[in-house]
Order: sequence, then C-alpha cells, then structure tokens
Amino acid sequence: MKRYILLLILAAILPLCLQSGEQNAGSVEKLNYTIKGCGAEKVAEYGVEGYEFVGSNLTVHIMRNCCSDEILVEKSENEYRIVEKDNDGEICKCNCMSTVEIYDVREKDFKVTFTDFNGETKEIKSLEEEFCGWSTYAECKSDADCKAAGCSGQVCAGVGEQIVTTCEWRECFDAAKYGMRCGCINNQCQWAQS
Repeated sequence: MKRYILLLILAAILPLCLQSGEQNAGSVEKLNYTIKGCGAEKVAEYGVEGYEFVGSNLTVHIMRNCCSDEILVEKSENEYRIVEKDNDGEICKCNCMSTVEIYDVREKDFKVTFTDFNGETKEIKSLEEEFCGWSTYAECKSDADCKAAGCSGQVCAGVGEQIVTTCEWRECFDAAKYGMRCGCINNQCQWAQS
C-alpha cells in the first residue's frame, strides 16, 4: 500500500517537474556570436557605430573602452543587448571600435542596444540610412580642385573655400560607406557615386 501511494505521488509530481524544466529551457536562448576589435585587426571600413543585417547575421559596430574586460551579448524577446563589462576597475582614457557578429538571427524586426561600462545604455541604429553630406558646387576643372571639408568631412567643397560646420558625427556623413566621392562633376565640386 505504501508503495502504491508513493508511486501515485511520484506520478503526480514528475509531470510538473518535467513541465517546469521544459519551460525554463525554452525561455533561454543560446546566442552564437564573436567579437573582434581593440587590437591590430581591422574591424570596420568606417569608424561609426551602427549595425548591418545580412542574411541571418547581425554585425554591430560599437565604440568601447580599450580596457574593458569583456563584451557579453544577451537577447530578450526582440532586443539584442551588447553589454560592456569592467570587472577590475581599470578604465583607460582611450576608445576603440569593436565588431560584434551575432549569427543565426531569425527575427527581421529587432532592436540593438549597447550598455557601456558605466551602465549607460543607448540604442544602436542601422547603417542603412542614405548619405546626407552636401555640396557647395564650387567651380572646378578637375578633382584636384575639390576636397571633403567640414568637421566630419561631410561637405564637398572647392579647395579654396573656407567651410565651417558644427562638430557632430552622423552615420550618414560617411562617404566611403555609401560609395560616395567628392569630385569635379560638370565643372562643379559635388558628391557622386565613386
């Protein structure tokens, strides 16, 4: 009789244990990712933060502290969180670009955030914006008469022009990323596809 009661108790408890384990296993998703940068290896053609999504791979470019101990990638629902950790308190006075490659991303609609060693979180935007530099259309005879000017190199101007801009960086100023060049086109200094 005791055995029979014990078997009944086990039969009632076992499904609950298994169900609980399955729920926990389903809510934890293991991410496959690599991190490059803060060394001699080239991490990006351009020095801007942002992400690219090609096929099923998510490539995120971040600016981080040179002395960070590690970078972790976490996922919650449709948000990929990149977290910079500093465990020993050594903070350098330098930053470097790093590339975080996250593999096998299934969602098409997601958010990417970066939390630095101070705990400050910012959203990382897609690099798929359009180029937003501008041209002065100065007179020219050859490409040598034109130059990229402005604090962020966002203005295509004549070599003799004095260009003053505010010093901010926007991802869409990156001419190389968008395949743009400042040159003499139709006798005017202007941006064009290279």
